[in-house]
Order: sequence, then C-alpha cells, then structure tokens
Amino acid sequence: MSRSLILFDVVNAKIRAMLIPSTVLDWFVSSLLVIFATVTALHALLHKRDPRSSLLWVIVCLSLPFIGPVFYLLFGINRASSRVLKLGAVPETALSEMPVFIPDPESSHGDPLLLLGSALTGLPIVDGNQVELLENGDEAYPSMLESIKQAKEWVYLSFYIFEHQGVGQQFIDALTSAMERGVDVRVLLDGVGAWYDRGRTEKILRSRGVRVEVFLPPAKVIPRLEINLRNHRKVVLVDGKIGFTGGMNIRPEHVLRDADPKEATRDVMFRIRGPVLEQMGRVFTEDWRFACGERLPERVYENEQRGASRCRAISDGPGVHLDVLMHIIISAINSAEKTLNIITPYFLPPRELIVAIQAASLRGVDVNIILPSNNNLPYVHWAMRNSLWQYLQYGAKIYYQPPPFAHTKLLIVDSCYCQFGSANLDIRSLRLNFELNIETLDSELAESLLGKFEQIRNESTQVTLEDLATRPLYIRIWDAFWWLLTPYL
Repeated sequence: MSRSLILFDVVNAKIRAMLIPSTVLDWFVSSLLVIFATVTALHALLHKRDPRSSLLWVIVCLSLPFIGPVFYLLFGINRASSRVLKLGAVPETALSEMPVFIPDPESSHGDPLLLLGSALTGLPIVDGNQVELLENGDEAYPSMLESIKQAKEWVYLSFYIFEHQGVGQQFIDALTSAMERGVDVRVLLDGVGAWYDRGRTEKILRSRGVRVEVFLPPAKVIPRLEINLRNHRKVVLVDGKIGFTGGMNIRPEHVLRDADPKEATRDVMFRIRGPVLEQMGRVFTEDWRFACGERLPERVYENEQRGASRCRAISDGPGVHLDVLMHIIISAINSAEKTLNIITPYFLPPRELIVAIQAASLRGVDVNIILPSNNNLPYVHWAMRNSLWQYLQYGAKIYYQPPPFAHTKLLIVDSCYCQFGSANLDIRSLRLNFELNIETLDSELAESLLGKFEQIRNESTQVTLEDLATRPLYIRIWDAFWWLLTPYL
C-alpha cells in the first residue's frame, strides 16, 4: 500500500473519531432544545388565561428554537401572583381563598353592585362618611400638612412617589416635628417610586429618626425581575379621625401655582372622615407588615357619623385570585342606566373592561371619557390613540383635556356612584400594581364631581372617528406598534 493511501486512511480515521462525539453532542443539544421548547409550550398552554395569548406563546416556543422559550420565560410568565403570595404581600385571608363573607341584603338594599363588592372584598359598605374633593396640590397639600401638624397619637403615610424637594421638604419637616413631640409616625415608600429622587426622601427621614420602610426595595426587585410589583397606593391617616387618598403623589409638579408649565400635573385627593378610615387603615397595616414584618398595634378609629357618604375601601393587587378591582369596576359600568363618566390618564383597559364600556354605549348609556391631550408617557398616548376607535364606533364620546397634564382618576355612574383612588384603567394597575380605591354612594358628592367633569369637558376637544381615520399612515403604524406592547406599558 502506498504511503499516500496509508496517510489518507489515518486522516480519515481521525476525522471519523472527531465526528462521532460531535454528532452525539449535536443530538444531545437538539434533544435539550426540543425538551425546553415542549416544556415552555406546555406551561403556556396550562397557565395563560387568554386562549389567543396561549396559542401565540405555544407557536413562539415551538417555532423559534431556544429564542422562543427564553422570550417566554422573560416576558410570558406572570411572576407577580406566585412571587407575591410567597412573599406574603397580600392579606393572610386572601392567600388561598376569598374571605368568607355573607353580604347582608338589607344593608345593601338588594343592590347587586354593593353585594358584589361585599363578596369580593369581605368588607361591608359603611354609612356616615364625609368625603371632600381637594383639587391639585394647591388644596390637598396644605390640608394634609395641617392634619399632620395637629396629630396627637399616630400618623400613617404611604405614597408611590415622595420627592424631597419643594413641598416634599414641608412634609418631611411636618413628619419630623410630629415624631419629636411623641407621635408614632410611620412612612411607607414604594421601592420603584423611591427611584424618582434617588432615595433622598428615605435617607433624610431616617437621618431624622422617622420610622420609614420600603415596599420591595430595588435590592429585592432587580435580581428577580419584579419591577412590576409596585405599591401604587396613596394614603394618609391621622389619629383615626381623618384620612386622605386619591391619585396624587408628593411632588412639586402638583402645586400648579408654582410649577413649571411644562411639568405641571393636575390631580385630585379626597379628605375623608368616618368609619371607612378603619378599612383604609387595615390596608396600610398589611402593607407595613409585608415591608418589615412588624404587626402594628391596634388603633382606635373614630366611629362617629360624619356625613352622608356610604363608602367601602377596595384593595387589590397581584396574588389575589380574583381581579377584585376590575370586577367591581365592570359591575359599576354594567349598573349604569343613564350616564357613565370616566377621567383617567392611562386608558389601556383589559378586554373585559372594553366590552363592558361598549355594552353600556349600546344600551343607550351616555358614555364620556376624558383623557389628557399631552401625556407624560408619550408611548402610552400613542397606544391609547390606536385603540380609541373601539369606543367611538359604539357611540362613546372621548375628549382630550388640554394641558397641564391631568393625572386624575374618577369614575362616576348615574349621579349617585363614584369611585376614586390610585388605580388607572390599564392592565398595569388592574393586574400588576397594589392599588387602593374608594367606592361611594352619595348623590351630593356625585353631583359635585359631575359639575367638575362638565367643566373639564367644556374645556376639552372631542375626538372623532374621522380624526383617527385621517391620521397619516406612518402615525397609524407607529401607534399600532406601541399598542402591541400594551401588556408591558
């Protein structure tokens, strides 16, 4: 045999030896990818609520090797509920099943809406509350500060954003002064919201000896990709006698008389006296326990009849099996007979809520929705604009409120039912954030709020189907792109 043939055989044998492990390795890697894709596809099949979403993720997982399953793990799994339950960020009574509560038909006067709220929250609607509207920081902040300055026993304060500059410094000083005179002061900040001023408020309060805790601070949030678990509630409670809630944060932008016109932000808070304060206090104490593990002492809440409002606190957040807030909002919309009026800064509701609004329009209810003409989150404005046709087509009327940016959140039904608080009408608020709303039955309050609503509507510009249809093609494509990202906005 020639030397060249011998050399060829040696080289060929070495190549075959190299190919065998490579082939085995390829087979092993391919098998892992198939298993990975199959497991993630089955997870989507078993756990996604919407069949369309489930089908989409199954296709993505099976058709895009490795990339599809990785995308599903990052963006397709709702970790909120399971993580929140594990951390204990919802009341113990809500961990495995809804609280056992048998509504009293007499106390609810047979009203299906009130009965539903009782069944979902486990709380009665209570009489004898006084609810007062406070517009912007110009009215709300002085009232809150005065209450803190008058505090004798305890102050609970919880805000999503609490910036230290401007009016924030006044709050820091008032809280410090209350603490120094022996008042038990507790401040709860959200971990993500604290980023807005780089944690300065927390540092200043701690340096002054004020007790402050952070709800899911960044150190816990970032490694576990839990940035969506936000405590979006806004609560001030003083001595069990007076409370405040609404949509306003503590920021200089809410004081319109002093704010830069480009940064100014309209919003409302409500000053509340009466028995519903105890329900609000229960929400704060549960959040506090989650943030630091401490069970706050039992507090005495004033139980006197202060006004004509019948109220109930609605607490909602990931980890509760039923979408409490969304169910109650849908029920309120379904109960509308004449008018349904909505103001919200972010209007990207789940499909169930869209259908409820459409159905209200179809049965003859006068539906009016006011949105900001200039949004502080432009991509949300673009996504909203792409979806407005589905309300206008069914007869609802939509208006753009002129600047300054309006962060207000109100739901008014038939001149008798109102709901206000921290929740926006979008998927983030209704399924990912921890929110607090108050529902009220008070015709006088409703009429007052309707007067404000009409004033705003008269200043606003109505949006028509023609306006949407005549947008240039590139704008329609741009809006539609951002609308696709609605679940993540």
